[in-house]
Amino acid sequence: MIPALRVRQLFHAIEEYQGADVFLDVVDPWLDEHAGAVREALAPLADFGGWTRTEYEFGDPLETAYALSRVSDALIYKLQPLLPPGSDIPWAHHFREPESWPHVTRDQYVGGFARLGMVPIGEVPFEPFFHEVVEVAQHEHLGAPVEITGTVWPGLMFGEMLFSRSGVMVRAGAQHLVAGIADRSLLHGVFVRRSRETSDGSLGWGHNSQWKTDFRRDYLTDAAFHFDVDEKPDSDQDFFGEPRRLTPAERSDLVRHRCLIRPLQNPAASESACPGGRLTVSRT
Repeated sequence: MIPALRVRQLFHAIEEYQGADVFLDVVDPWLDEHAGAVREALAPLADFGGWTRTEYEFGDPLETAYALSRVSDALIYKLQPLLPPGSDIPWAHHFREPESWPHVTRDQYVGGFARLGMVPIGEVPFEPFFHEVVEVAQHEHLGAPVEITGTVWPGLMFGEMLFSRSGVMVRAGAQHLVAGIADRSLLHGVFVRRSRETSDGSLGWGHNSQWKTDFRRDYLTDAAFHFDVDEKPDSDQDFFGEPRRLTPAERSDLVRHRCLIRPLQNPAASESACPGGRLTVSRT
C-alpha cells in the first residue's frame, strides 16, 4: 500500500476512535508499522528545490504530506481554545462532531512526529513563517511589535520544509495585528481549527477526491523564507486577468500569515481574499 493511503487510514482511525488514549491505542502502533515508509516517502520534500512534480501520480509526496497534515490537525484540535460563543459554525465542523476529536498531550504529539523525521520549531521571536496566531491581545500603542505571550501547540519542521506552524497567543499593536481579524479571519491551507473557519481546498469534495489536495510548501533557507513554492509568482492580475483587489502589501501579508491580519483598504475585497502566489522574503 502506498504511504499516502496508510496515512489516510491513520486519519480515519483517529476520527473513529472512542477510547481513552488514542496515541497509545492507535498512533503508536501505526508508527511501529508505517513510520519508516512514510518518512521515506516524504524525504524528497525536505530540501528546498529538491523535488518538483513533473507529472501527476496519485499519492505523491505532496498528497502524502497533505494527508499527514490532516492527522496533525486532528491531534492538536483539543489543545486549542473553544470556538467563541455566538460564532458561526466553521464549515469543517459540519463534517464531524468537532468536540469528539480525541486528545493527545504535547509530548505525545512531538514524540510521534519525531519518528517521522519532524523537529520542533522551539522558542523563536514572532515570525509568520513559524507562527499561527491563535489569539490577539490588543496593545494600547498602535505600533507595539508582536510579542508572543503563550504557545498553544508546537510547530514542526521537516528538514528545510515547514510542516506545521506553532499556534501562539500574542500581544500586538493594531498596526501589526488586529484582534478579531488576525485571530478570527478565514485561515487558508488548514483542514480544521477549533476556534476559526478554515479552507484547505479539500472541503466540499468527495470521499476520495478530497485527498488529492496538495500540501502547501514553505521553506526556510539561510538567505530567505520561501512561501507557497508550488504556486506561480504573485501578479497584479488574478487568474482571469482582472486587476487584483488587494494591495501588494495585503497580498504579501495574506501569503505569509495565511489569513487577513488587518482591515483591508477595500473592505469589499475581504470575502474573496485568498493567497495568490509564491513569495520569497529575505531573512535580512
